[in-house]
Amino acid sequence: MALLEREGPLASLGLVRDEAAAGHGSVVLVTGEPGIGKTALVTRFASDHRADTRLLWGNCDDLSIPRPLGPFRDLAVSGALREALDAEAPPHRLHTLLLAELAAQPPPTALVIEDVHWADEATVDAITVIGRRIGDLPAVLVLTYRSGELGTGHPLPAALEAVSGSTSLYLQLAPLSRAAVAELAGDDADGVYAASGGNPFYVTELIAARPERLPPSVANAVLGRVARLSPEALRLVELVAMAPSRLPTRVLDVAMPGWAAAAEEPERRQLLSVAATHVRFRHELAREAVRASVPAARRRLLHADLLRSLVETRAEPAEVLHHAEESGDAEAVAEHALPAARRAAAAESNREAYAHYARALDFAAALAPAERAVLYEEAALAAYTVDRLTEAFAAVEAAIALYREVGDVQAVGRCTRFLSRCHWYGGDGVAAREAALVAISVLEPLGESVELARAYSGLSQLAMLAGDDAQAVAWGEKSAALAQRLGADAVTAHALVNIGSVRVGVDPEDYGLLLEAHRLADAAGDRHEAVRALLNLGYSTLAWARPVTAWRYTRQAAAYAEEHQVDTLLLYTRVMLGWLHLRQGDWDEAEGIASDVAGEGANVAQLLADTVLAELAVRRGDEDAGTRVAVLAERAERAAELQRLGPVLQLEVEMALTGRADPPRARVAAAEELMSSGGGGWAWAGVAAWSAVAGLDLPVEGDLPEPFAPMVARDWRRAAEAFGTIGWDYDRALMLTLTDEAAALGEALETARRLGARPLEERATRRLRELGAAVPARPRSETLANPGGLTTRQLEVVSLVAEGLTNKEIARRLGLSVRTVEHHVEGVLAKLGAASRRAAARRYAELVPEELRPRPPRPRSA
Repeated sequence: MALLEREGPLASLGLVRDEAAAGHGSVVLVTGEPGIGKTALVTRFASDHRADTRLLWGNCDDLSIPRPLGPFRDLAVSGALREALDAEAPPHRLHTLLLAELAAQPPPTALVIEDVHWADEATVDAITVIGRRIGDLPAVLVLTYRSGELGTGHPLPAALEAVSGSTSLYLQLAPLSRAAVAELAGDDADGVYAASGGNPFYVTELIAARPERLPPSVANAVLGRVARLSPEALRLVELVAMAPSRLPTRVLDVAMPGWAAAAEEPERRQLLSVAATHVRFRHELAREAVRASVPAARRRLLHADLLRSLVETRAEPAEVLHHAEESGDAEAVAEHALPAARRAAAAESNREAYAHYARALDFAAALAPAERAVLYEEAALAAYTVDRLTEAFAAVEAAIALYREVGDVQAVGRCTRFLSRCHWYGGDGVAAREAALVAISVLEPLGESVELARAYSGLSQLAMLAGDDAQAVAWGEKSAALAQRLGADAVTAHALVNIGSVRVGVDPEDYGLLLEAHRLADAAGDRHEAVRALLNLGYSTLAWARPVTAWRYTRQAAAYAEEHQVDTLLLYTRVMLGWLHLRQGDWDEAEGIASDVAGEGANVAQLLADTVLAELAVRRGDEDAGTRVAVLAERAERAAELQRLGPVLQLEVEMALTGRADPPRARVAAAEELMSSGGGGWAWAGVAAWSAVAGLDLPVEGDLPEPFAPMVARDWRRAAEAFGTIGWDYDRALMLTLTDEAAALGEALETARRLGARPLEERATRRLRELGAAVPARPRSETLANPGGLTTRQLEVVSLVAEGLTNKEIARRLGLSVRTVEHHVEGVLAKLGAASRRAAARRYAELVPEELRPRPPRPRSA
């Protein structure tokens, strides 16, 4: 059949191929309904450019559980990449080799992956890695998929979003026009068009059938041709129909010797396409029509034939398992489920690994206790990795019981440490600490081991999170010393993250150890700990009210987590960025980010998202604010960590100030009791500062940085100025409402109105009336918006930055100290999301019209 009305997409593919030849690669997304001609388009492109383009082709299969890295295993490649694929090399190694393959000379290379809606998680990860780097490669990555088959939770949409942008071409294929159908169908055009809607596959099937009258469905048209096949050809067609996507010729050689002769007829009738390595239907819809027509009993026999052939040819476990299930062979399922699970886990196809482990557990009773224990332990890790905590708890507890039964004490300790981790991730700090202590008590009598070092570090982490600095450092140093003796760099990095987090928690400038821990974890290949080091630095500096530093390292953590697919922490980093948006006044952005993560679950990322949404509800005065805070308080108490209780205390203080709750005396007492173990730093500074706002005194040792020191001293004007310099306008306005100055209260009222902070607006109004001062009328709506959310002083500062002045020159111009100007510049950079003074100047020019720009005082004469 002619390829009609695809000249535009073909031309676009040719253009991106030419750009790739010049070293500027692209991702091409080809999508549309089944039968629309995605394969026909990319096949024509490949045919047109076979002489000047290196072509690599892979397919995703419609297996019940996809095979890990399936399309990449299909690639006709040799050398290091083929060896790595055959040897089940770790994903990061495969990603490096795939990128090298696409950079091979001579350029360009076109990598086509079909039906990625059936892709496994490891394949999606590889597509993401390639897509992010394709712009600098002499290659084109062509992906075909059915957008309508991407169910909830499918990883592909996030991957496609990650690779979309200037390096992507999106081709949404449309049905053929009536004129194109007329060119193909001749006198039958009207009937064919009405029956097919212009879908190219339906058109070609109806034309190929050529009945005296049109059949009632396209499936009938396909089956009409099948019915005319010889018995041998029919058996071949039915066998191929049982195989998702295509059937390897090596398997057919075993299942149906002499199949090649039988293939001539269905190939001539345009049912099958025969290649050197496989046989497939010309279209998936035809395969589905034939498969559905085969009676269930016969389908089981055909799957059994394929199962025997796959086992004999040593096919991939996922393929064997698919046909074992379809044929109802329980023994074969039991035999291949665990190998399939382990293969998927090794490839980091985590969803697929979990599904295989869940199947393997159905047959666990047939295993010896020791083997069953290993299965349950591996299944627990798989469940945890895909955020199935209930299943993870059940599996790890079963593993512990079985290891006790067989006397494997080391494994009991190892699994108990993992149980502690599950409790922490589920938000139960007390249970996590209890399990960590049990793990150590089990492992210590066995002598030095990496598992013991890991258990020490796990307890150190819990102590750090609970605010017990002395215990966090003691256990962390013990872990690091043991891990270093044993050469366990990843465990050393984990311990250093804990100790470094304590240090920056005490001194916001002391974060060198966290950066060192990040470098060590990265070098050791422990991506999780590399992210955690940066994330803890971002969290701590946010808590210290250092937003510029917090933005820098949280963004770095998010980029690293996304690049290395550390999904368990990626959500947390995104919510952290949402929290920073909230503090700088970007409430809509904060709500969008946090709402995407919040839900019915109980993991720490969702807990943080609930914190952000509760803070937003309190500040806006939402009707459900009180309920949100109450639920958050319950979860924070369960976590038993001051970093969770501190934000609750702040929100309860804010609600008390605006008349929506009583002063949180019980919360302050609980926080003081929690800190009695000797913790300090930003957690205690925040509790003491917000307790002072509530009129409650707590002992504070040592000097505190701003804004905490003036809050504890009840110097509200100075506290407001400190918040203003970092761009946290809401907090600045709240401090101003604690003063007895009409001008300050008027400024607070203006800020509250601009932000939409109704409770704060009501408090400022009430305080003005208590002083007998006039309440300014609400300004007209067009004057409410303050460009970029900048304060008046920040607008003055950034206008001078745009003039090219240094901090010293700005200080002289505005009559401020250089240090104060530095704070204002940091606040401007944070609010504008700018990485440099030059970028801030550009954003200022974009946001602020000429007529709204301030006119700072001119330089004084000498």
